[in-house]
Amino acid sequence: MTYWDDLARHHGGECIDEIWLNHPLVRAEANRLVSGDAAVWPTQWLKTQVSGLTDGVSIGCGTGAFERDVVPRGVVSQMIGIDEAHQPLERATRLAVEAGLADRIEYVQTDANQWLKAHPNSFDAVFFHASLHHFARPAEMLATVCSALRPGGWLYLDEYIGPARDEWSLFRLALPNLAYRLLPFGVRRPWLVRAPINREDPTEAIASSSIVTAVRQNFDDVRILPYGGNLLSVVYPNLHRTAARFDAAVSRLITFERMLRRLGAKAYYAVILARTAPIAETMSPTSSPSGGAF
Repeated sequence: MTYWDDLARHHGGECIDEIWLNHPLVRAEANRLVSGDAAVWPTQWLKTQVSGLTDGVSIGCGTGAFERDVVPRGVVSQMIGIDEAHQPLERATRLAVEAGLADRIEYVQTDANQWLKAHPNSFDAVFFHASLHHFARPAEMLATVCSALRPGGWLYLDEYIGPARDEWSLFRLALPNLAYRLLPFGVRRPWLVRAPINREDPTEAIASSSIVTAVRQNFDDVRILPYGGNLLSVVYPNLHRTAARFDAAVSRLITFERMLRRLGAKAYYAVILARTAPIAETMSPTSSPSGGAF
């Protein structure tokens, strides 16, 4: 846990400027693709899709930014944040107190899989915010999530669903490098864009490409809202963020990604909202799961 105990690795740390979604133009585009409105964030959209949720669990919660967002919005009344790293949870607890949310958000340092198995049929919703792609067996994890949810319970993911860490090839990197070379010279840093693999974290994107299949195997009423990242998430960390034409380069990458979507490219990032079958459906021999468009 040494890597994840380094608070700089979490949202709000010193690495935040490298996060492609932190750029206002990119965030507006992602918001629009998920909610239909550039000013409406995914968690605001989520509030319009679910109601009456009492007990929620946030898996891989880190320093707790997600819980401090959705609980005040009324997405869920009570939230438990689960993580294995001590330092982030210590900060999350302190920030929840400072936000006046200590009576509504609890944090537990434990293994998420084992903890959920010990709490069957106990929650209205389980949330993964950029954390499921760190699990080596997403299907197994989501089966455990299903058992912890009440009938009709919700799964919410805001996740990287692109190539797993061992699936990057020169061919797959060709398009990001082409887009990179089409940007102004002064914005580019290295000569080539390399595979976005974090060698310090062996769990990063370990089985990310199997997440969508795992969701569909375990849940009904699956809605997948892709928001790109095929170029931006790969190229963005390689740019000079202080360059005069930086914003123009980001805008050009957004245009390139729009072209990819029109050509039918599968997004590397998506918000996914899925549900377990309500009681009436779980008792019906004719019930069958439905899938969302991807």
